[in-house]
Amino acid sequence: MHLRFKLAGTALTLGGLTAATCHVFGFEASAEVSHVANYARFAEPIHLVLFASVLLVLLGWCEQHLQQSSDPGSMGSASFVFLFLGIVCGDLVHCTLEFSVFPVLGSMVPYALPGIAEATYRSAAVSNLIWAGQAMMFLGVVTRALSIRRSRSLPMWATAPMMISAVLLAVGLFPQFSPAIVPASMAAFYVSIAVLGVSTFCARRASRKTSALAEAAAK
Repeated sequence: MHLRFKLAGTALTLGGLTAATCHVFGFEASAEVSHVANYARFAEPIHLVLFASVLLVLLGWCEQHLQQSSDPGSMGSASFVFLFLGIVCGDLVHCTLEFSVFPVLGSMVPYALPGIAEATYRSAAVSNLIWAGQAMMFLGVVTRALSIRRSRSLPMWATAPMMISAVLLAVGLFPQFSPAIVPASMAAFYVSIAVLGVSTFCARRASRKTSALAEAAAK
């Protein structure tokens, strides 16, 4: 059990911080000549690292959810489903395109890449999928924060970055604010996930201390 708590906390913390860093230094397709020239060099490794870190976050999120036996209610289950599907649809789809399809197109038709990327993200299927993913991420952090407040399974300070990221994610759902807000909202979201990982370590340490004190009192 101790190893599973360490796995959940480590995966959430490391994956969240790495993913947040990737979003801060994100490198998207652009019509600028210098940007297009550097796209294949920087975008592919950044989004490949983002892909790996998001998978690590999903692993930690699944493990952390399994450990929360004290919060078996519908809100805890809803937060798990919302966050899992939201991350898959809202970020994995995006970074998969950025490290696999677009670099290949950039090497073949570099100056057509910005138009292709824009058309891809504006297509109904991709844009709706990513929008739905970000909406589920918003619902996921809100329900997770509420479930923590209700069950007291984790320290209350873990909910503060969640609510900040929820506000940014909500604003980013509006098309007029999306280009400016989404990079910051995604970075804030993964920072809140990293804080969730740290809170998992703290909750485990507090639980062990309480158990030790109870055993000492019993003796």
